[in-house]
Amino acid sequence: MSEYILELIDVVKIFEKQKAVNNISLNIKEGEFITLLGPSGCGKTTTLRMIAGFEMPTSGKILLQGENVEYEQPNKRDINTVFQSYALFPHMNVYDNIAYGLKIKKISKSEIKSRVEEVLKLVKLEGYEKRKPDQLSGGQRQRVAIARAVINRPKVLLLDEPLGALDLKLRKQMQVELKRLQKKLGITFIYVTHDQEEALNMSDKIAVMNSGIIEQFGTPKEIYEKPQTKFVAGFIGESSLFAGNVIEEQGDKAVINCYGRKINVSGYKLKKGVGMVISVRPENIRFSNEKSEEYMIKATIKEHRYAGSIIKTSAVLEDGTEILINNYNKKLDIPETESVIWLSWDTEDMVVIPEEGEN
Repeated sequence: MSEYILELIDVVKIFEKQKAVNNISLNIKEGEFITLLGPSGCGKTTTLRMIAGFEMPTSGKILLQGENVEYEQPNKRDINTVFQSYALFPHMNVYDNIAYGLKIKKISKSEIKSRVEEVLKLVKLEGYEKRKPDQLSGGQRQRVAIARAVINRPKVLLLDEPLGALDLKLRKQMQVELKRLQKKLGITFIYVTHDQEEALNMSDKIAVMNSGIIEQFGTPKEIYEKPQTKFVAGFIGESSLFAGNVIEEQGDKAVINCYGRKINVSGYKLKKGVGMVISVRPENIRFSNEKSEEYMIKATIKEHRYAGSIIKTSAVLEDGTEILINNYNKKLDIPETESVIWLSWDTEDMVVIPEEGEN
């Protein structure tokens, strides 16, 4: 028996000679909350549809509990899907919507009643059994759709941007509810979204997708703090990217020249003369009004934006690169726009990404 409940092995999907999914592999353990994250058109929904059985892979394998399922019909897989549209039956009340799958399976009325009551309690909709979908709020309809999916007790639940139609406040509430529900049920969730904050808040692990490939797969902390490619650094949260090149190297130690600042790094296999990008989160960048041995990188302030607890400052480097500085200390004397400042950061707060994207 495989240690993974779901495995994607070298999966490819081609639409009209275009590779929507390009040779991806993914191993998912039972009970994990996995998010496929990326911009529109990156292949995340196509990947979800192949797992569900709505699309056939052009090549590669999809294993559920070690068994090949890529040729199995959707209803033969122990997998259920929750769509953004919820897809509830408008003429049925909440009870009948949730019970529908069990009735199709000819489960006894007493067991159906027991299981419907159980999931209604889980999704906090007791007392709503007789309401029709048009008598519910968006969040309540979403809960009914989830209840209908989990009542069948699938091994894997797929969720395709299920919170996309909700307003911001309700989205945040439902993120907490979904994570709570997933942990209580112990079902493996595979969640699709383009919302980075949503992915970071909810996931055990995130697969960041771009142009049909998985750029990085790891925990939210790994994805945020240790991006492995320039795309991940720029896509997840906010990141300031500084160009640099290796001027000295010996083993896993090297010296990088970054806009005149020489930075010693270790743990990277870098070659002299190779260009790279240094990724620094905006909250980790410091600035000074004076140039010094520590503050070597010159920038000109472009604008300040007040964002509640943060003042976001855009600045432009000498080569025209725009970077972002987040300042949480509102008492700090911030220079006016067009002022020249000098930048620095601690080396442990940066990530070196070679231009070819291999770390």
